[in-house]
Amino acid sequence: MKAFELERRVKAFISREGVLGQGDGAVIAVSGGPDSVALLRLLYDLNESKGWGWKLHVAHLNHMLRGEESEEDERFVRELASSLGLSFTCKKVDVKQEAARERCAIEEAARRVRYSFFEELARELGIKVVAVGHTADDNVETVLHRIIRGTGLAGLAGIPLVREISHGSGIRLIRPLLTTWRQEILDYLQEKGLSYRIDSSNLQMSHLRNRIRLELLPLLGKYNPRVKEALVRLSEDVGREYAVLEEEARRILSEGLSQEGMNYILDISPLKGQPSFLQHLVFREVLSQIGLPLKKVDSKHYEGLSSLVEGWSGPVSLPLGWEAEGKECKIIFTGWPVRRRFYPKHNNPETVLIAPGTTKLSNDFEIKAEVINVPGDAPVGDPWQKFLENFKHTKTPEEEVFDFDKLELPLTVRTRRPGDRFWPLGADGEKKLKDFFIDEKIPRPRRDDWLLVCDGKHPIWVVGLRMDDRLKITPTTQRVLKLSVSKKQ
Repeated sequence: MKAFELERRVKAFISREGVLGQGDGAVIAVSGGPDSVALLRLLYDLNESKGWGWKLHVAHLNHMLRGEESEEDERFVRELASSLGLSFTCKKVDVKQEAARERCAIEEAARRVRYSFFEELARELGIKVVAVGHTADDNVETVLHRIIRGTGLAGLAGIPLVREISHGSGIRLIRPLLTTWRQEILDYLQEKGLSYRIDSSNLQMSHLRNRIRLELLPLLGKYNPRVKEALVRLSEDVGREYAVLEEEARRILSEGLSQEGMNYILDISPLKGQPSFLQHLVFREVLSQIGLPLKKVDSKHYEGLSSLVEGWSGPVSLPLGWEAEGKECKIIFTGWPVRRRFYPKHNNPETVLIAPGTTKLSNDFEIKAEVINVPGDAPVGDPWQKFLENFKHTKTPEEEVFDFDKLELPLTVRTRRPGDRFWPLGADGEKKLKDFFIDEKIPRPRRDDWLLVCDGKHPIWVVGLRMDDRLKITPTTQRVLKLSVSKKQ
């Protein structure tokens, strides 16, 4: 393929989809492989030749799976970004350890970590677009992979050209090379004289996706030499039809879904008499908005929800401890918040906490702050021992105590911001607040609403969940700050 033809194709994609305007920014995911290197160079050259003023930022995730080879990939991408004069961000994550912690396949953990990193970086940079280098070959392999595992219309629709990177994020994930074949990418790189890295794990037959690419597709090619083109046409046809059904499902949902506290309530009147596949699409959208991982939702969950439409009261058990019950032409979705305290969103961007004193919040709650001096009757050696024993015995999730003299005043109450970090009590060190929420299985839609108490440095208390380890009471503590959250009287 001539380089100008691929450049024309990418330019047409950007114009048709309206994804990058004058002066916009894009995080470009670059692994170092041929697809991502071609994507980076294509966007860079278009920006330079057209003078669009895009702010391009190169992102690389080091999965730490291949030892020195992974380190070489990181160095290669860093040098590539530098040679083009582009800013660069790398993150290292032990994906094997993440997979073990989450009890999932390494490929699944890698994908979650990767997109989480891209989204977080884009949010921190104030960028609304993340570009990844998936090709038509990736789409073919994905469709086959889903057929083998078992899938429906959504799976057959393949990889979308453009989608929101996560529900409600406002950040668009784009795939400018999705209609381009891998061989065309290799021809482009050769014509341009561009080098790239080869991931040796792509040749390991232990991975199903590799076996699909290296064994199954060549075998299917013996029956139909153009089998890949046929699978792409299938995904495009299904995708168009699925989009129409999705639009109808969203219309039904916009009229029938409401929220009360942490419960989601779906009016099922519009669903009565509808075909099951349309009901399932509505349920899929509801579960996505709740924040449930759709990969964990299977046919028995959808069938159970459909039975609620037909009059069964339930409950239907859903992933991550959520349940659904039928009641008076409604389905009520209830999750872990029944077992863990939830505070409605505090609408003010930041409220100064009165300490000592009581601070009233906009969500009908208030925070009482008490400053307590060293107890006079405390045992020798640890003046807070008796106090802590009594506190732990009666403590609720709405109460926490801190070493007052280690705080950087004033304290404030707010919701999370990009880059927030703290040291969860009992953990080995600091972590990003987003990672903490993931570990605690907090649904994505609730993370932006969560109540935080902060000092001048960082969050010190994720209310109802965990305090910062650096502010815990020790034998040298002189004054204690006790915070209590309660409903306004």
